[in-house]
Amino acid sequence: MNQLSDEQQQERLNDWTQKLTGMYIAQDMPEADYMRVKERDQKLELETLPEDARAVEDTPWLFVVDGKKFVKPSLLPFDGSRHIRPGRPITRDLRQDRINLYSEDDGKITKIAFF
Repeated sequence: MNQLSDEQQQERLNDWTQKLTGMYIAQDMPEADYMRVKERDQKLELETLPEDARAVEDTPWLFVVDGKKFVKPSLLPFDGSRHIRPGRPITRDLRQDRINLYSEDDGKITKIAFF
C-alpha cells in the first residue's frame, strides 16, 4: 500500500469509523481456532453467522441477520485486521494498512484505528 498523507489517513479513519461503529464482529475463524481462543478468554462471545447468511449487495464484508449488522473482518479491504477487546494485550507492531477493531466483549464495535 502506498504511504498515505495525514489528511488521507484521517479521511480513511473517519469513513470507516462511520461505516463500522455499532456493528458486531462475526466469528470469522475456523471453529477449532475459535474454541482455542475461547478457552483462553471466557468473556469472548462472537456470534457465528448462519450458513445461509448472504452479504449485503456491493458490501461483501457486511451481513444483516435478524436486523443486526455483522462485519466479517477477513473480508474487509485491508491487509489484515485485528480484534481488540477490553483488557486484552496487543502487540505494538505498527502497520498502517491494518484495521484495528475495538469492541465490547459481545463483539460490538466501539472504535477503529489503523496501526
